[in-house]
Amino acid sequence: MRTNRTTATLLAASALAVAGSLALASPASAAPCGWQGDGTQDYNHCGDTTVMLTVEHVFGDDDHYCASPGMNNINAGDSPYNTWRTTYAYYAGGATGCFPGWYR
Repeated sequence: MRTNRTTATLLAASALAVAGSLALASPASAAPCGWQGDGTQDYNHCGDTTVMLTVEHVFGDDDHYCASPGMNNINAGDSPYNTWRTTYAYYAGGATGCFPGWYR
């Protein structure tokens, strides 16, 4: 009987250890940094300051958007463009610490 109780205790401790390590693992669905390219017009900025992005449009009239840390929907709220016009956005170095929003 003692062997069964010890085995059960060890199994329970192992299960708790595995569950604890799974809880600490990062989520598999975390968005990659940068342009999402999934039709959402989202840009995930993984840095800790704001940065100036170049935003490309269908008709070639590039603009600039200051992105905050985290997920930014480039065509949300104060966007001067319809969602379908934005084709890509990227950070090419340069200004940081800008005020989030559109720059023309």
